[in-house]
Amino acid sequence: MTLDVLREEIDEINRNLVALFGERLKVARRIARLKKERAIPLLDSAREELQQQKIKEWAMEEGLDPRIIQEIFTLFIEYSRKEMREEP
Repeated sequence: MTLDVLREEIDEINRNLVALFGERLKVARRIARLKKERAIPLLDSAREELQQQKIKEWAMEEGLDPRIIQEIFTLFIEYSRKEMREEP
């Protein structure tokens, strides 16, 4: 195994992560449209809290630092919220 091969693996994983974040954002936009059609508030603090708890559990299952993983997801949730507010 060479350094270049391992770096290619990292690049592929990163590409997949970006694609998954893109898919997640598409679903968030669909949720925003549905909520707007049904006059449901965009912000659902209880749902976000539940998601953060799940993310923490999943991180721990994978042997990852849950605080770091939650920080990453907090940034992405903020990004998703922004996109949802801008959804027509």
